[in-house]
Amino acid sequence: MLNLIALLALIPLVALLVFALSHLDVFVTIVHQGTVAFVDAGGSLKKILPNVGGYKLSEQDDLDTRKWLIQADNDEDARDSLFKVKGSLPWTAPFQKWLWKVAGIRFMGWLWPQIHLRTFDIRSRKRLVEDSEVPTDTPLRSRTKSSGSTIVKNLLFTVPRPLYVDGVQLAGDNSRVNMLLLPIYRQVIPTIPVYYLQGDFFAPLDTAIESALLDFFATHRVAVYRKTDKSSGGEKGDFAMDFYDPPATPTEKQEFKDNNGGKSYEELYEPSPLTYRHWLKLTKAGERSPIEHRLRTLNFSRGYYNQLKKDGKTELADYVEKLCGGKAPHAVTGARTTHAIPHGIVPRFGFAMVSFRIVDWEPHSDTLGLAQALLAKETESHKAEGVRKQAEGQRDALKARAVGESSRFERMIKALVDKKVDPNVAAQVVATQLRTENIRDSKLTTYIEGGSGIGTSVILPTS
Repeated sequence: MLNLIALLALIPLVALLVFALSHLDVFVTIVHQGTVAFVDAGGSLKKILPNVGGYKLSEQDDLDTRKWLIQADNDEDARDSLFKVKGSLPWTAPFQKWLWKVAGIRFMGWLWPQIHLRTFDIRSRKRLVEDSEVPTDTPLRSRTKSSGSTIVKNLLFTVPRPLYVDGVQLAGDNSRVNMLLLPIYRQVIPTIPVYYLQGDFFAPLDTAIESALLDFFATHRVAVYRKTDKSSGGEKGDFAMDFYDPPATPTEKQEFKDNNGGKSYEELYEPSPLTYRHWLKLTKAGERSPIEHRLRTLNFSRGYYNQLKKDGKTELADYVEKLCGGKAPHAVTGARTTHAIPHGIVPRFGFAMVSFRIVDWEPHSDTLGLAQALLAKETESHKAEGVRKQAEGQRDALKARAVGESSRFERMIKALVDKKVDPNVAAQVVATQLRTENIRDSKLTTYIEGGSGIGTSVILPTS
């Protein structure tokens, strides 16, 4: 009994000791939610410790013998995978699971400091400066803030990374725009940024994304009107759609003709490289955004995916499909892009792009004159359109009034003639009616109609 009491009293003391040691990263460590920690034995990786809900380390290695962070089948599967560690004492598993559940504490090993938590230097860190933190006239370049190098012991699972791109050129008219982007990345191969790139992965990742943007603006084609289309209001050369994407199959081609008055896609539209005018109308966010569509193809190349399938890495190939919207990845395109990331950004940097948005953009200083001219042109065009619409409205109002008046006088004459009044007399009555209506709002108090034509004079009040 005394031994049992002593054992029960010892458990809280052991727990307190473990909590204290975890803050010192001695034998045990705390892995914060949404991060991944790494344990070294000497200078080599011993364990990867993820604390990411719903994710686990893959059972299979990739083409370079590295583990991936992939989605687990369920929470229990994700939790159990954390304790499939070689060398652990089986009888300690319940206590380790309890520590993990209560405080996120993981056991590293008994041979401290030989077995220790790895720290690493994250260089070139940046954050987005929100609108509320800067004046309204602040240049776009100043909307990002660098924090230099930072020594950390956990790697974030999800990483937002603002990127400013200066003067990207549009192939259609050589105009240039500055862009502030906010890609969000998700960790896939944890060892690449920490061990292979030694924490210096942000700068080359930015370069790869910038290369993809340069390729996009150089090669993307929008659909413009081949001829002036009065039915849609489009002038020849005006922007029509974000993509030039003719129907591929005979059935699709026929359906397009049926819906467009018998005209084919090629009869209505032609491809055009991006100009500044096109850029103003291009969809810049969401699933229909051509930029987002292009950047989402950067995670994996089709060749890398095919090699995973060929080597029987089905667990990893399935996760590639999940990251690519449930289908095989597209080919990585563009001369600059394929040079920077021939197999995609995941095999190169260990991160997958999972979200993207354009925070803001502005015309480059070289294009400011063109931007102002287009703005002035659009303003004058809208003013001219307003004048035309006003004139058309006045014309339609006069026409409607004339038709109404004609119908009224026609009914008056008909009513008089039906009562056996001479048609000439009836016409004279209507003429008198019209004249008196024309002076109704004048300052005259009495109007005297002469007797010529009907034999008598008529005195009428004008009010």
